[in-house]
Amino acid sequence: MRKISGYFMAAALIFALAGCAGKTEAPEGQNNRTTQQAGNTKKEKEEGGSSTGEKSGEEEQGGNAGEAKKQEVPQDDELFTCLISEAPAGVPFTDLTWTGFERIKEEYGASVKLIEALDKAEYAEQIRAMAEMGANPIYTMFDTVNEVAVELAPEYPDTFFCLIDSSLDTKYDNVANVYVDSLEPAFVAGFVAAKTSEAKTIGWIGSLDIPVINRFRDAYLAGAGYAEPEVTVHTAYVGDDSDTVKAGEQTKIMVSQGADIIFQTANLAGLGVIQGCADAGILCIGVDEWQGGIDDCVFWSSLTDISGAVFDSFTSYKEGSFTPGRTNYGIETHSAIFDERDYEKLPEEVKSSLDELLAAVESGSLNLEELLP
Repeated sequence: MRKISGYFMAAALIFALAGCAGKTEAPEGQNNRTTQQAGNTKKEKEEGGSSTGEKSGEEEQGGNAGEAKKQEVPQDDELFTCLISEAPAGVPFTDLTWTGFERIKEEYGASVKLIEALDKAEYAEQIRAMAEMGANPIYTMFDTVNEVAVELAPEYPDTFFCLIDSSLDTKYDNVANVYVDSLEPAFVAGFVAAKTSEAKTIGWIGSLDIPVINRFRDAYLAGAGYAEPEVTVHTAYVGDDSDTVKAGEQTKIMVSQGADIIFQTANLAGLGVIQGCADAGILCIGVDEWQGGIDDCVFWSSLTDISGAVFDSFTSYKEGSFTPGRTNYGIETHSAIFDERDYEKLPEEVKSSLDELLAAVESGSLNLEELLP
């Protein structure tokens, strides 16, 4: 509870200015292991650098990714990439994604630019402008922008396009879908919650009853049931993605039902869940980025490693092995789905069970999709 009031104030300010809100601190200490062992307003943000970094060494796998497209390996002094997003800086997912570009700048010396595409009428103009300036790859985020990128891709055959948070068919061999599925991190969150709960009653609170949020719910339910078949899981929706008061009320109801761990996937409203868990003296699971710094009750965070996915996909381009089609960044690609700090605090028996689960998923002997309710 020590930091939550500060997060409420900061989040409220961001929401008022940007129409959305949340914690935007860059994540620290995320693991990269899979076993164990996790109004016509246009703004531009440009950064450059000259440092040289190391190759990630990760090989893209999974999903329906195609064969690597033949390309010339770019020279380090020519590296320039950009993110075109309809959600401006200050929106949690945009800020989380942008940390991947900051890493590209730091490790590869690339120039990076953020284009806040706030007017749909300008999407095509902004994408063309970046292509003609030599940005490569061009990253676009959310399907209203992504669909324009796919339409324009044939006009720029030597430019690679990476779609973020997209359900679109990539169609062309210069278009990739950088996909981070909530299935694995949410399943693991349910598994850890069920193994950790003393009451064997846990909960989940989502923002809205929509497919992207229900994906978290279903995976959490499956993970909990897989870990402890007798565990009880209560679920609820806030009905809003920014109302912390309603979220707190739902938390109180769930606490009264006996839940001693609650997983929140409620965007800004999730801060109300965290506050409610802190007040009730129960545990909470954060989402998307590491939220353990908000309050000590957040003992686990279900990470959406879009930052790592951006970096790894750029690395593939830099090494001359751009892969079109969809690549799912998760356990198989060694993307972070939880934070090492949280893992290290787990009891040894829970660590051991989690290690076995992750190894089974990575080997292909366990298909999480088949376990969904």
